[in-house]
Amino acid sequence: MISEPELVGEERPFGDAELPGPREGEPAAAETVSDGDGVPARRPRPAWQWALGSALVASVVWAGGLYAYETRDPDLGGYRTSRNLCTETGLKALSTAIGKVESRTPAGREHKALSMASCYVSLQPAKAPEPAKDGGYEVSPPGVSLSYMLHKRTDPGPEFEAVLGVWTVYGDDEIKLEPVDGLGERAYFVVGEANDDVPSLHVLDGQAVFTLEVSPGGPSGPDDETPPPDLSGIRPFMIEDMKALMAKVQS
Repeated sequence: MISEPELVGEERPFGDAELPGPREGEPAAAETVSDGDGVPARRPRPAWQWALGSALVASVVWAGGLYAYETRDPDLGGYRTSRNLCTETGLKALSTAIGKVESRTPAGREHKALSMASCYVSLQPAKAPEPAKDGGYEVSPPGVSLSYMLHKRTDPGPEFEAVLGVWTVYGDDEIKLEPVDGLGERAYFVVGEANDDVPSLHVLDGQAVFTLEVSPGGPSGPDDETPPPDLSGIRPFMIEDMKALMAKVQS
């Protein structure tokens, strides 16, 4: 017959627990704190454990914040999608310098990562070139091409100059980038042998990229000796109209 186990005490059936003392050669432990009934309380956690725990928590919080930062959409700097760039484009400066606006042709594409809009403006000079003679070509009026790209997911900045070097090549011509101060984040006139008088203007401002090009127009052909309009002083007018366009699509 199995007898019942004998109780050591009514209040503490297993007696008072004793904490092991320090090993030989180790410093004595800190004085034990009693809970008031003679039972020793748990020793305080070492400071290095608290420090490690705090560092781990901070690391998790930092990693979570970094993930949220990397996955959110970039700041567009107030720029918005243009549904019709021709309605945003006044060209007050260029129309004064070259001639009144005759027609506008808009185009555009919309994507969740990139919106693109363009406008071609035909200008009518006050003194139009003479029509080509028999066997010549029809006269084309001066024109202005504008484009606006808003990058809504990626940063166009690191590749801005590289893209200009790739997409503005005129045959085998060498091109050079001439910086323009006070226009966006970075701006250049792109100059090549074929367009020394009328370079194209390119602007990067945050997530937005703008381009403005002027075509002198006029009759063209292998036997046509009619000189194109002189637009050598057109750069200030291009800058003025570019500033107006940038402010318009940022409003």
